[in-house]
Amino acid sequence: MKIGYLDDEYDILRSAARSLKKYDIEIIPLEQINDVTDISVLIDNIIDNALECLLVDYDLMKLKSRIYGTQIIKDVNELLPDFTCFLLTNYTEQGINEKLVQKVFVQDKSIFAEEDDSQEFVEFVNKIKNSIECFEKRLDVTKSEYKNLLDKKREKKITANEEERFLYLYKVLSSYDLVDKMPDILIRNSTQDTLEDLLTTLKEFKQSIRKD
Repeated sequence: MKIGYLDDEYDILRSAARSLKKYDIEIIPLEQINDVTDISVLIDNIIDNALECLLVDYDLMKLKSRIYGTQIIKDVNELLPDFTCFLLTNYTEQGINEKLVQKVFVQDKSIFAEEDDSQEFVEFVNKIKNSIECFEKRLDVTKSEYKNLLDKKREKKITANEEERFLYLYKVLSSYDLVDKMPDILIRNSTQDTLEDLLTTLKEFKQSIRKD
């Protein structure tokens, strides 16, 4: 299992990584992200690293984008609604009172100071694992939607909105190795194909004029 960790300081990273490793959970620090003004940067990192869960610190005022973790989680879930994010904070009532993150996903940051076999830590690990299992099952259900859209694309009966959804689903599902990788020609946007067809036709037309 791989989970991401976004913070503006990574002072607890070593202890967190050591404690979670005992439970076969690998923590991936997203230290390269300093600006989440464009949330797609974070989404791309989640997908590219095939992360199954994300830990986000509440206070990210030292990042270039100066933002609170509650807002990041809200933005991530608008694009990846089935993806679980935990809010880490030293003052749990802050995250709870904002009503942007469910109480069950607000975690006191001091959890990583606990013994990794303590009841509190084991309960936290179980919440992470349960959320990952739910995410995996939801991705599996999404495969049927993807397959229907793939059939439409192959038959050239897919609409522009459906194709946009298809490309998104392919990007996500292929990152988690849930669908076979496809040649670029099969995942290209139809608009791109149409444009290239027009350019080819235009090129052939110009060549025919020259011959005349």
